[in-house]
Amino acid sequence: MELWVNISGEKKKYQGSFKTVMESIYNDGKGKEVTLLSIHAPQKELRRFKREWRSNGKNLVETARKIAVWFYLKDYRRAKRCIREYRKKTDPVSILKVQRAQKMLQEVQPKLEALS
Repeated sequence: MELWVNISGEKKKYQGSFKTVMESIYNDGKGKEVTLLSIHAPQKELRRFKREWRSNGKNLVETARKIAVWFYLKDYRRAKRCIREYRKKTDPVSILKVQRAQKMLQEVQPKLEALS
């Protein structure tokens, strides 16, 4: 994804995954005037972005926050589901999956709280 924005009179280009671009826009644009100049993204991401953008009254910072929260909630739920499914199993693979999921929870929770 590639996104050009104007943050308080300064042109900036964000490039990378949908999640990282939205998180960067939110962090850089908090409390500032942000306008969208152009966006280049795959069809699926573009549809999600436009739908959120219209529902938030074309407020780019709020749109970026909601999309980033959506990504982190998705990761959080995936980790919780993995822990719930594999916590009672004793084989080494299941134990490793639970450990990875717990590590992911520890990484995602602070980011989710910071955005909410």
